[in-house]
Amino acid sequence: MQLRTRLSAQVIAEYLSSGLWDKISLSAYWDRNASLDPERAAVTDGHRSLSWRDCKTWTDRFALALIRGGLGRGEVLLVQLPNWLELPLIRMACEKAGVLSLPLARTLRQNELACCLSATGARVLVIPGVYRGFDYVAMADELKKQFLQLRHVFVVGKESRHGTVAVEEMVRDGSDEIDTRPLHNRRFQSDEVSLINATTGSSGPPKFVAYTAAARLLYGKSYVEILNLTQKDILAALSPAAGGPNIPVYFAAPQVCAKSVFLEPFEADAAFKLIENEKVTLACLGPAQLSLLVHHFNPGRYDLSSVRFWLSVGAPLPPDLARETEAKLGATVLNTYGAVDWGGVVFTAPTDPPEVRYGTVGRPHAGTEVRLVKENGEPADPGEIGELQGRGPSCSSGYFHDVETAWTADGWLRLGDLGQWENKGNLVLIGRKDDVIIRGGQNIQPSEIENHLLAHPQVKQAAVIGMPDRIMGQKVCAYVVPRTRDGISFEQIVSFLRSRQLAVYKLPERLEVMQALPMVSDTKVDKKVLAADIGEKLRQGRVV
Repeated sequence: MQLRTRLSAQVIAEYLSSGLWDKISLSAYWDRNASLDPERAAVTDGHRSLSWRDCKTWTDRFALALIRGGLGRGEVLLVQLPNWLELPLIRMACEKAGVLSLPLARTLRQNELACCLSATGARVLVIPGVYRGFDYVAMADELKKQFLQLRHVFVVGKESRHGTVAVEEMVRDGSDEIDTRPLHNRRFQSDEVSLINATTGSSGPPKFVAYTAAARLLYGKSYVEILNLTQKDILAALSPAAGGPNIPVYFAAPQVCAKSVFLEPFEADAAFKLIENEKVTLACLGPAQLSLLVHHFNPGRYDLSSVRFWLSVGAPLPPDLARETEAKLGATVLNTYGAVDWGGVVFTAPTDPPEVRYGTVGRPHAGTEVRLVKENGEPADPGEIGELQGRGPSCSSGYFHDVETAWTADGWLRLGDLGQWENKGNLVLIGRKDDVIIRGGQNIQPSEIENHLLAHPQVKQAAVIGMPDRIMGQKVCAYVVPRTRDGISFEQIVSFLRSRQLAVYKLPERLEVMQALPMVSDTKVDKKVLAADIGEKLRQGRVV
């Protein structure tokens, strides 16, 4: 049975007939590549490499194993893996078997997985055994006690443990011929929901977002066309994110039979080595990873000449970081805007001048529409700040089993971000609507101060929040992670911001120095934790 979504049959038919939506599913692109160029390398994680023929064999066998295991069409499989090559293969196998895949960040633990299992009714969990000191199988054992519907735990690794099945065993078959007839009536069509993504949960419990392959392929196609991607390109997923930064790897590379490269785990030297060895042309990552690369770059140590583009996705990209990236690492930095629960396509193009690529997120593409709405509900004129709303054919099909929430009747999603159009029609992000600090009646955008702080040579990470004040309502509090053990002082921060001509009312009135900022994803700071931290310190009367 096809999952009910917010899109009507008429809208879907229009997307298909207009050519905006591809009638070929994502897994069909993989199978096409296996037929046209079977021995060509398709995917690698730096340790193992599979050809397109290998990928077809692997995904066919895993899909058939899911069916033999009793999974019905439209049931849900959770996959929580590092950036291993099995990650894209499991997604493809699920599409072939008509099973909804939900990729999850490997850093989630029992509490978060319980939320996922409760919301989706998933019957399968795919995990590593023990990874980076954490026992995922032990966690799965506890979850099975709580959720009786969790019938299968599949483990990626050299061996399985009691109560689990090794994925390697599931795809091992001595026969050369594979009977794929059971898959013929199971494979999701391109206009059916085949993928679920989880939001980061930064504003509450995570939400689960449904996507068709056609919508995601349209997103990927926009990268193919604007970046002129071909079979000769090598796309690298440098971010450990389950989606976001790695969308081109998953949804653009297969369309042009290009090789995909996965880095696990992220370390600057490992990323440089992978780029050099694999001759990466499109590096997909978040601003946090990009900042680490810039900071750790050693001229002459690695050859990065193959890189055409650094694609920054998942969080606002500070203009100074974009400039420094091009100056130190070479190649062209491209900035983007998006949201997991939206899916619209907005990014800068290689032909845009530096000031556009550094200071804006570019223009909408692939039929995406964006409008800015003021507090009074009227459209914002160029230069005016408004809340972003978006719609279009690349967008999600709504929340899983909750298709009406958030979207307007005419298809717009309120995104919660503030922005403005500059005079050439490019979108400038201002910040989150909920993050605005109001100090004595004056509005302050934390992102503006954060961008300035990140330009300081001693600042590795920065986050700015409002702290409660009895007289002013709120004041600015800066959380900073220094680059070195020497640290950084409040006086240094304020002096630096004054030198950059920041208005006095925007200057931080408290500095908190941390070893690392709390994160809700690989690209997003958990400001709820910071707000709770400063609130507790103020209650205790602690002065820094």
